[in-house]
Amino acid sequence: MNTTCRHSRQRGFLAAISVAIPAMVIGSGLSVPATASVTTFTSSTAFNAATSGLTAETYAIGTNGQTIANGGQFDTLTYNFSTGTNTFATLLGGMITNQFNSFSGLSLGGQQSTGQHFFFGGNSVTVTFPTPVLDVGVFFNVNQNSGTFMLTASVGSVSTNSATFDTSTFVFDGIVSTTPFNSVTFASTNVNLGSFNIPEIEFGPAATPAIPEPATFALFVTALAGLGILSRRTSR
Repeated sequence: MNTTCRHSRQRGFLAAISVAIPAMVIGSGLSVPATASVTTFTSSTAFNAATSGLTAETYAIGTNGQTIANGGQFDTLTYNFSTGTNTFATLLGGMITNQFNSFSGLSLGGQQSTGQHFFFGGNSVTVTFPTPVLDVGVFFNVNQNSGTFMLTASVGSVSTNSATFDTSTFVFDGIVSTTPFNSVTFASTNVNLGSFNIPEIEFGPAATPAIPEPATFALFVTALAGLGILSRRTSR
C-alpha cells in the first residue's frame, strides 16, 4: 500500500475519533470541566423560590451557653473562627446563645474572652459542609446601618448592606451555583459597628456526580485505547 495513502487514512480515522470521543463523554454523563454559573441573592424570599430540598441549621438542638471550639463541629457542620480584620484578638470560638433574635430561640454567636456572646465587627466564620453543596443561604442578626455583611465561597461571593432588613432584624446573603463547593465564610466589614449573630444557615442539596452507564464507559475506554494504538503506528 502507498505509505502516503495509508497515513492519510489513519489521520482521517484519528480525526474522526477525536471528534467522537468528546461527544461520548458528554452523552455518557462523564464530568466535563466547566465554568460555574452562580446566582447571588440578598432576599431570602427570592432565594427560597429558586431552591428546594435544603437543610436548615437553626441551632435548635443546642443548649444556651454551649461552646464550639475552633475547628470543632456542631450538628453536621465544622466551624473555624477568625478575628479577621478586628484588632481585638478576643474571639475564642463559637457559642450557642439565647440572648439575641433568632428563629428557634437560639443562634450562633462568638465566644469572646471579654464575655460577649456575639461576633465583633470584622470577625469571620468559615463553615465546612459534610458533603459538597450547590446552594447556601445565611441570615445575619445585625444592627441597622452597621455596614456590609458578606458570604464568600470558592465559586463566588455576595454582600448585603444593613440599611434595611430582610426579615425581623436579619439581613440575608445567598449563593446558588451549578458547581459544587465545600465551605463558605461569613464576615462583616465594619470593624466598629458590624457585630452579628447567625440565626440560620440553609444549605444543600448534596452534589452527586453523574455516573456513566457501564456499556457507555467501556466504549469510551475502547476508543481511547484505539486512538493510542493508531497514534503509535502513525508515528513510525
